[in-house]
Amino acid sequence: MTVAVVGAGIGGLTAALALARQGIPVRLFEQAERLAEVGAGLTVPPNAGRVLDHLGLGAALRALGVRPGTQHIRDLATGATIRTLARDADLEERHGAPYRHLHRADLHGLLVEALARAAPGALQLGHRLVDVTPDGRMTFADGTHAGADLVVGADGVRSVVRQRLFAAEPPQFTGQVAWRGLVPTARLPAAVAAEPPGIWVGTGRLVLRYPLRGGVVQNYAVFVATDAWREESWSIPSDADELLAHLGDACPAVRALIEATPQGALFKWALFAREPLSGWVVGRVTLLGDAAHPMLPFLGQGAATAIEDAMVLARALAAHPMDRALALYERACRPHSALVQRHARLLGRTFQGEDPAALRRGPLRNEEELGLFDRDVVRVPLERLASAAGGLQAAEQDVG
Repeated sequence: MTVAVVGAGIGGLTAALALARQGIPVRLFEQAERLAEVGAGLTVPPNAGRVLDHLGLGAALRALGVRPGTQHIRDLATGATIRTLARDADLEERHGAPYRHLHRADLHGLLVEALARAAPGALQLGHRLVDVTPDGRMTFADGTHAGADLVVGADGVRSVVRQRLFAAEPPQFTGQVAWRGLVPTARLPAAVAAEPPGIWVGTGRLVLRYPLRGGVVQNYAVFVATDAWREESWSIPSDADELLAHLGDACPAVRALIEATPQGALFKWALFAREPLSGWVVGRVTLLGDAAHPMLPFLGQGAATAIEDAMVLARALAAHPMDRALALYERACRPHSALVQRHARLLGRTFQGEDPAALRRGPLRNEEELGLFDRDVVRVPLERLASAAGGLQAAEQDVG
């Protein structure tokens, strides 16, 4: 069996590496002519960390990742702490792997290097997919063709594979615009640099901040409820003045963080949501990661679910004939990712509610409380994963 993976993002690279580790011939097609440092920070929670450790990246992740210790949820206007979340050694003891932040480019680079060792020549750049058929025939923009026993669409939120073969309803604007920025820690006032990582919450707004690369740079994201701008691309340049216009009542620490952003290091994009697909398999083609289940960012599980998809797919293909493997993969991952999509939207609304102080009371329904950290796609039998995903989906439906 040969597998073609389309898209060399975090999910596609993890899938190609996991397949190569299982001895399955794989080619990874990427549209970019060269790989460059893109994006900003991302979270590697315990459920994803177990996969990356299993694939041999554990030591490198420990060297590059930052463990945030204790995260604070704070009032956007006053800066007062509302609630704290433990992300320290106790969390690792509870869940078997740490909670870490990395620069997306650092994790991407680790995966590229690992794939080059495991399957030399598998990564093929300059291949922009324009069409794919259910029998695994691919057409690229330069007119070339390729085929495989299985095609895996890991080509992101604007997936060509999804558009060509799956029910691709148009995405719906969520009414939110997001900004992301990177700030060298040395540019911040000492008191602001010493602030613990976490989030600031306010009506219709949310600010997230955490350190990267050993703490020498601070990553932040700001989410604002507004319908004034609807461009989905996440690489549109912005500036501090535009963002600060939405944060007139923010506490000094938040304003200082944004004001310290270097020119050219702040970008914005509109957040769109897509309904979960009813199926992930058409003929000899399937989907993975954002192509299958694009996530809103409020649970920090977007990269993690793509990494989990990759591990489950590789395990299933190594153990079963393709038809059975794909059915098992879908049953184990599709209901789970649909629930994560739903709860990410709900948590975003909770964080941006009318009364930030209400977060002190009752369950938060964040990723740890939902049990997402405990999902082990490396060791748990796939049939049990599939049964657990289906059972949780049924229970949620019963609740309504």
